Amino acid sequence: MFKYRFIIIAVLFIFCNKTFAQQEVGLSTMNIWQSSKTNPAYISDHKFTIGLPNIHLSYYNTGGSFSQFVVDYLNEETGIKIGDAINDLSDDGNILRGVSEIETLSFGYRIGKNIQLGFSHAQKTDVFMDFPKTMAKLFFEGNGQYVGETVGLNNNLQLVAYNEFALSGAARFSKLTAGVKLKALTGIANASSRKNELALFTDPDVYQLTLKSDYQLDVSTFGTANDLSNFNIGGGSFKEVITKNAGFAIDLGVTYQMNDKLQIGASILDLGKIKWTENVTNYSSTGNETYDGFDFAQFNNNDSISFNSAIDTLENAFNFQKTNEDFSTTLPLKIYLTANYQLNNMLRFGGVFYNENYHSQNFSVIAVSANAKLSKILSVGAVYSARTDSFVNLGLNFAIKLGPAQLFATTDNILAVVKPYESSNVNLRTGLNLLF
Repeated sequence: MFKYRFIIIAVLFIFCNKTFAQQEVGLSTMNIWQSSKTNPAYISDHKFTIGLPNIHLSYYNTGGSFSQFVVDYLNEETGIKIGDAINDLSDDGNILRGVSEIETLSFGYRIGKNIQLGFSHAQKTDVFMDFPKTMAKLFFEGNGQYVGETVGLNNNLQLVAYNEFALSGAARFSKLTAGVKLKALTGIANASSRKNELALFTDPDVYQLTLKSDYQLDVSTFGTANDLSNFNIGGGSFKEVITKNAGFAIDLGVTYQMNDKLQIGASILDLGKIKWTENVTNYSSTGNETYDGFDFAQFNNNDSISFNSAIDTLENAFNFQKTNEDFSTTLPLKIYLTANYQLNNMLRFGGVFYNENYHSQNFSVIAVSANAKLSKILSVGAVYSARTDSFVNLGLNFAIKLGPAQLFATTDNILAVVKPYESSNVNLRTGLNLLF
């Protein structure tokens, strides 16, 4: 059985904070200060840059209608309308991927023409869920369909929120530019399944359920976590945000100017981890538990579900043992490979390969781009990308400068921005810079 309370917490956190996230392709093709997020070797055209708050929103799932499924819940209807959501799920496994970033402030200072120094702070949230179709069918349609069968329910949940304080530097050596970003991390909250083996057998004679589990959920949150219902991913005072959950990560990047027109680049991001030591509780369930006459369909009412009673019953079914042992989580590892060809003073064309590796899953993107500097104050761009389960994605971006203020926005899928809840791939970043 999966920990549904944490599924709902994860999904609600993403949507209620209006922040999702994953890869950014369009940002890597732009000429703005935030492009250094995709390659720390970036050196700005401006002497001094102040990055005011900007937000990155992105979301990805492999079930086509899962987004609409969640929206029905957020509309505060009497329950979740299942519709065709379950039918859209894959038999082999279903992934929901999200990472949010709210950058509060950043600075970039260029020394001469060949050295760039920077500082930034951001609050990030990372969500990864991998679950089988049988889990959704069991929970929403009941276990009557699985009488006499053993149903595998193995799943993986990773939810982490943390602060990132970064110092960066880039230096140009003739045709080669190298950059590094050092990141100090403080963990805000975490819920991670370290062990995820679950199976359910429904006896055909007496309708007993036997739950076989080797499952462990590691939790770190504000206050206490003696009860799963107390899990809190939000922050309180500044003292609470600067926690004892310490971590470190590093970004590395290079660019090489092949000739006057062609530049290539490579970067590797988020090499690091966080160690969780504050308010830690480990919930583990091992062995077999048997229950009489229990049917998950009892929670269904006209294609809707009551979460309170269902979650309480599921928590009891695990018969959790609690410990308080420190644990560590790694960050998603990201790689960018880029090539840019400057056709003339106005037009630039490019190509991008992106790969993210997280919990043995790879999320890859291949993209081509075109950017135009239409005037001293306006630049626009377009990106076509192909990614897992989504081969047609058109992205747009722009940066407009009015006096010292620069407003920018970029998306890798413009159709998803118009109708985000009908898409399985949403991506957007927008913000404001001051340039001097």
